[in-house]
Amino acid sequence: MDRGNHRYPYKADRNNPVATKEDVEYIIDQANRVLHPKISADEIIGVYAGLRPLVANSTDSKTTKLSREHTVDRPVPGFVSIAGGKYTTYRIMGRDVIDLAVNDLRRIVAESVTDKLPAIGADGYFALVQQSSQLSELSGLSESTILHLLNRYGSLISEILEIIESDKKLSQPISDDLPYLKAEVIYAVTHEGAQTVDDVISRRTRIAFEASDGGESLASSIATLMASSLGWDAAAKRASVSEFTKQLKNERASLAKLLAKVR
Repeated sequence: MDRGNHRYPYKADRNNPVATKEDVEYIIDQANRVLHPKISADEIIGVYAGLRPLVANSTDSKTTKLSREHTVDRPVPGFVSIAGGKYTTYRIMGRDVIDLAVNDLRRIVAESVTDKLPAIGADGYFALVQQSSQLSELSGLSESTILHLLNRYGSLISEILEIIESDKKLSQPISDDLPYLKAEVIYAVTHEGAQTVDDVISRRTRIAFEASDGGESLASSIATLMASSLGWDAAAKRASVSEFTKQLKNERASLAKLLAKVR
């Protein structure tokens, strides 16, 4: 695992990484260097963890010697692999892989332009933000909703608006406390590959973090919205909701046990 400047091997189940007491204490300590008032473990409502692959120059390298950078390898012609890296450097990683792979083409290839290509939805974003009031008038949505959609989808907002145009009821928020629209649940399925209630709540939106109950009270209504696009019957809806709530309960139990150690 990679915690700040400290890197150490993760010895538990790699398929289900969990935060440790030391991880939580580290985050709290670092946050409290700049926060006023300071936070405490009693205020934590959720914890999540992930594993980051790091690269060693040799099999007996010490953990502290592991590199945070990525490395690209071409063990045989036509086969290129990459290890290490992180989300924030994915474009550099992609460029380096392609630059090595094209060597096998044995012809002149133009330099990569990945650093000049806007991310999906970024092209035209700033112009659309300047037109938020006009978009509000045209769509019938509030300007705050338009800005919410622009900040989530950028110039792909037109795809959300098309869904709403086909069914005006989908312009309604899924909750009084959250900005997400019903159309966004449909979009998560039809355009972003969501297959489960957990996909929508935990990964396609930030409901799992932003809802006070982790999204539990919204699971059923979200399943109903997803059902038509996925061809779910009542049993399939219940199963997806049950899978999510079971996971949520397990996370709460793990959190309670973890925070008891921290306190």
